[in-house]
Amino acid sequence: MDCGTCDSAPAIQVHSPDVVDVHLTLTEKATTMLEDAFGDDRSHALLVGVLSGGCSGYMYDLQIVESTETQCQELTINGFRVLVPTASSHLLNGIEIDYVDRLMGGGFKINNPNASSSCGCGESFA
Repeated sequence: MDCGTCDSAPAIQVHSPDVVDVHLTLTEKATTMLEDAFGDDRSHALLVGVLSGGCSGYMYDLQIVESTETQCQELTINGFRVLVPTASSHLLNGIEIDYVDRLMGGGFKINNPNASSSCGCGESFA
């Protein structure tokens, strides 16, 4: 709304990143852990997303879901349905999902060739 008394700011241009066809891999250890989590029920999917935040700018978000309202690419990898939000496709193309054992418990680790940097905890990237 312009009252006519102030200089108007120029319009902001919003740039949407290009959508890419996502290719990703699951290591043998990650596949084993997903088999334990899913059991024989393959009606659910692994949602691999990105959230804004963390100490490097983005954080990975892994969830087991029945469905999602987010527009996603659906992949079948090692017998699992994997959903990748279209808006995050440029950030997640080429990733490898691994599972690592740690002293205080294990967890999924994402190796991302698109990340220019990542934090020490390995859970966020830029």
